[in-house]
Formats: sequence, C-alpha cells, structure tokens
Amino acid sequence: MAGFLWAATAREVYQATSPHSLIAHVWFRKLYSIIAFAIVGAIAARVLRAIPYPRRIALSSIVVAGYSALIEVAQKFHGSTESWRWNLFDVGCGLIGGAIGAALYRIRSNH
Repeated sequence: MAGFLWAATAREVYQATSPHSLIAHVWFRKLYSIIAFAIVGAIAARVLRAIPYPRRIALSSIVVAGYSALIEVAQKFHGSTESWRWNLFDVGCGLIGGAIGAALYRIRSNH
C-alpha cells in the first residue's frame, strides 16, 4: 500500500498516466484509482476476514476511503491544486473501489 501512496504523490507517475494529448485523461486517472483502490479493498477484506460478510465489505470500504483521504492530504503537501470537490470525488472513488475489491475477495474466497 505504500507503493500506491508513492505513486499517488509522484509527479513522474502523474505525468505518465495523464497525457494531456489524451482526451478525458482525468477520467482515465479516476478509473485507474478505482482499480488501485479495489486492490487495496481486497487486501483490507483479507485482513478483516474474521468479520462477517456484510460488515466486512462496509468496513473495508471505509478503510479504503480513509486511505484515499490520506492520499489527498499527502498530495496537498506535494503541491496538488485540486479543488476540495475533486478531493471528495477521489475519496468517493476510494469508497467504491474498496467495496468492489472486498466484494471480489468474497467471491474469490467463498467466505
């Protein structure tokens, strides 16, 4: 998860994943983030596997949304100029990605 935090704050990664020549590059980045947060959500669900299924998905989603909020704060310290609306949207991507990852973990592990 530290790798995802580094990638979220590294200017090189931002430039490589957001070519301005690509139409709607911002939306592609949001999609990448949901995929990354789904991976984190699956990890969270695995760690929380002792918790019953419905609560595990909800808790995993909240944990990942909190992780996303931490990334937003780190990005501010690294000079991000995104508005608070985009910050909230990104945390929402974390919540959604976390839920997807936790649900996929449940399907894959049959717990």
